[in-house]
Amino acid sequence: MPESIHYGESEHPGVSLLRIDRPGKMNAIGAAEARGLSEAISAFREDETARVLVITGSGPEAFCAGADLAAVAAMAPGENDGGSVEPLFETDADGPPRSPVTGAIGPTRIHDLYKPVIAAVNGVAYAGGLEWACFAHLRIADRHASFGVTNRRWDIGLGDGGTQRLARIVGLGRALDLIITGRVIGTDEALDLGLVNEVVPSGTCVERSLELAAQIAALPLESLTSDIEATVRGSGQSLEEGLEIERECFDRSLERAAHREGVRRFLSREHPDLDSDRPILDPRRRAYALAVAAHRGQEDRYGRGDFIRHPVGVAELCRPLEDPVLEVAAYLHDILEKSDFDRDLLVREFGPEMVEIVDALGQDRAITDATERRREHRTRVADADGRVQIVYLNDRRDGIVALTDRIEAGDGDARDVARSKLDAWRGDIEAMRQMESLPSDLVGQLERELERLAELTGPDPTPGKTVPDGSAAG
Repeated sequence: MPESIHYGESEHPGVSLLRIDRPGKMNAIGAAEARGLSEAISAFREDETARVLVITGSGPEAFCAGADLAAVAAMAPGENDGGSVEPLFETDADGPPRSPVTGAIGPTRIHDLYKPVIAAVNGVAYAGGLEWACFAHLRIADRHASFGVTNRRWDIGLGDGGTQRLARIVGLGRALDLIITGRVIGTDEALDLGLVNEVVPSGTCVERSLELAAQIAALPLESLTSDIEATVRGSGQSLEEGLEIERECFDRSLERAAHREGVRRFLSREHPDLDSDRPILDPRRRAYALAVAAHRGQEDRYGRGDFIRHPVGVAELCRPLEDPVLEVAAYLHDILEKSDFDRDLLVREFGPEMVEIVDALGQDRAITDATERRREHRTRVADADGRVQIVYLNDRRDGIVALTDRIEAGDGDARDVARSKLDAWRGDIEAMRQMESLPSDLVGQLERELERLAELTGPDPTPGKTVPDGSAAG
């Protein structure tokens, strides 16, 4: 294997790492690299301990810029008389040029590798580099990465799977757009097109790919590879033909001992979902279900029926931030303060870090004075993680918006409730303005929503009237 190709085990069991190491040439592939890539892919295919492969390039600029055009030029008669550059591949001098059956820049034309392959795209993926990215089953890209059929401008065609795999990944119309125009796209558009599966901060795509590969490598492999085979072979076929391919692959799996063992483990409740060291498959679902159970029968203090409508509303306000932890915390934020939920169960289900967030979001019921309790809560939130502060803000927003909706719908009682809360909410907003991790635009939005509620509430028609506010209510 040439020095420019590195292949071997990663620090994660079952995960192999393949790196093209020609950063000075934008990781372009010459004859030696093509042979090295073929050797590496063969080694991965044949090694039963290698379960997932991550492919990447060296340096911050390029995943791979395609074929080394100096090696392509050296293929033409009379263009490499000095022999300083090895031709990309040998051709028959007596016949028309023919590229290797398996691919011009490595084994890019093989189509029966069904063990998972992830491309960690750490920079440009142009021409043949884009084709190598499409060779993988999944693509995780650094934010600064870019993609393009840039060989279009040099009148050089795609010959390593690009015309076939790209259309299967992004669809015919989008593939033809990239192939015809040769334009370069960034990661935002690549994500929208479905060309990449995930975009991560620059410099972290390899780390993220290895992390994902480790999760995949921990899964049983036989059914996984069978499903990949059925998906890949069925792509482009009619539904009838695709279903027949799936049946063939599935029926083959029925003969495997691993299939029978998997069924036995499921029925015996030995499957990985019950492993305490594994994360919950869908924590938002579990958090919502626990919140429903904890708050069942409690009246929503904002007049919307069951209490669960409040945490649901807070979760919806957190959702645009696209952080699942925020949504989980929103569902659970009142679960310890407002119910007798088992703290130990919450630790087992979500871990101590989530319980710390929930604790920070709840007022201390041991403090009997409502004003002091609220003041202590603001201080605790100000010292907490930024996620705590976001949920705290949206907790207030949900209460304000709910009362606004009730007043606009003609609910007179909602005005009295709102009057009792305005001063406390203004104090909360003033405290939030001191929380540096809270975006000022969100605090400003909350302030505008509160002033809108104040306008609707109007002056208190019965001075001195006391309205119960639930004291600990958001």
